[in-house]
Amino acid sequence: MVELAVVGAKNSGKTTVIEGLTNYLISKGRRVATIKHTSHSHSFDKPGKDTYRHREAGAVLTVAISKGETAIFAEPELLDVSQLQKVIRQPIDIWLIEGDRDADRPKIMVTRHLNEYSGNLPGNIVATIGPELLEGVPARFDDDDFGGLGTFVSNTLIDTKTEVRE
Repeated sequence: MVELAVVGAKNSGKTTVIEGLTNYLISKGRRVATIKHTSHSHSFDKPGKDTYRHREAGAVLTVAISKGETAIFAEPELLDVSQLQKVIRQPIDIWLIEGDRDADRPKIMVTRHLNEYSGNLPGNIVATIGPELLEGVPARFDDDDFGGLGTFVSNTLIDTKTEVRE
């Protein structure tokens, strides 16, 4: 399983990079899963909805299934990326995680608004995308070069991993 985080300052374009990279990789036949990680504490569920009420009653995991989508609401310590991978019916080529800069996984750093980035830069930055340069990073891409970034990700991360499913 390949995991890649996209990190950067608030409003730097992380979601745009996830969208562009996802579109490119899918156009090349890759199966992509995405995760939005936030360091803020809030609920993605809506008060008053049945799933919210299930969780308020004490369920540590609640799943909503319809013809159009399935949503999983879980306590944060219950599911991580590797555990999610085990419950997916088909293999995923790459998990793109927006945020989660402290995790030990390769990262793409979005360099727009770099002066507004709070804290130290994360480790394990394999590439940057955006106008500002970072020293010592192996690859740099312009703001909208999702083809170049996607090729880099395919060649250096996806194609070098062997999928192992338990």
